[in-house]
Amino acid sequence: MSNSQNESFKRFLESFNEGEYNNHKFYDTITEISRKETGDRSPLITNNKEMYSLDDIAKGSTSLKDNLPKTADALWYKEEDDGKFSIYLIEFKFHNLDKPDAKDQLKAFVDNIYAEIKKYKCISDDEKYELNKIKKYYGDNVNHSLILKPIESLNIVIPKLYEEYCEKNPDEDRIDIKEYLNSIEKRYYVFVSTYTENGKFNPQNERLVSQGTKLEQHFDRLVSGEIIDYYEIGPRCDFDDFLKLEQLV
Repeated sequence: MSNSQNESFKRFLESFNEGEYNNHKFYDTITEISRKETGDRSPLITNNKEMYSLDDIAKGSTSLKDNLPKTADALWYKEEDDGKFSIYLIEFKFHNLDKPDAKDQLKAFVDNIYAEIKKYKCISDDEKYELNKIKKYYGDNVNHSLILKPIESLNIVIPKLYEEYCEKNPDEDRIDIKEYLNSIEKRYYVFVSTYTENGKFNPQNERLVSQGTKLEQHFDRLVSGEIIDYYEIGPRCDFDDFLKLEQLV
C-alpha cells in the first residue's frame, strides 16, 4: 500500500459526505447510525462522532439496492504517520448475546419433547420428526447476520461502491480495490445491549461482563481466513473507551 492509494481511498469515502437515502445521511453521528429502525427509534449509543453509515450507503447504491448484501452499520478509518491504514467495520445491535440464542431455545424445546413424553403427548411422532429436522439445520438469524456482515461488506459492498465511484469520476486514478483491501488492516467491532441480572433492560445499570459467545469461534475463522484482522464484541457502554483506545476521537 502507498500513501497515494490511501489518499485515493479517502477521496472515495469522502464522496459520500453529502449523500443521503430516504432522509438517512450517508455520513452521520453514531447517535443517528445506531438508532433502531422501528419502534421508539432510540439510539443504542449516544455519541456525536461522525462515521459513514454503510447500511444507508448500500441502500442508496444502484447496483446493490435491489439485492442488498449484509453490511456493517458504520465504517471508519485511521491512517498513522508511518502510512499504516486501518478500516473499522462497526455493528450496533439491540441484542443481548449473554442469553441463549434462538437455536439454543429450539434445541431445548425439542429435547424436552422427547424427554417429557406425557407432557407433550399432543405432539405426534411425525411432528416430532419434523421438529427434530428443523433443530438440526436451523441457525440463529442474528448470529448468522453478524458473521456475514464483515464478509459481504469487504468482498461485495465496498468493491461495488468503488466501481460506481470510478464510473462517476473517470479522471480518478483507480486502485485495485480488492488488492488494496487485502493490504490494509480490517477491524470488526460489535456493540450490543446488556441487561441487569433480573433480565430487564436498564440503560443506567448495565452488567459490564465479557461478551464471550459462540460467535468468537466464527470470528476466529474470519481472522484465520484473513477476511478481518481483529475483532471485539462488547457492551455499548464501552464505545467511548473504544474511540479513545483506537485514537479515533
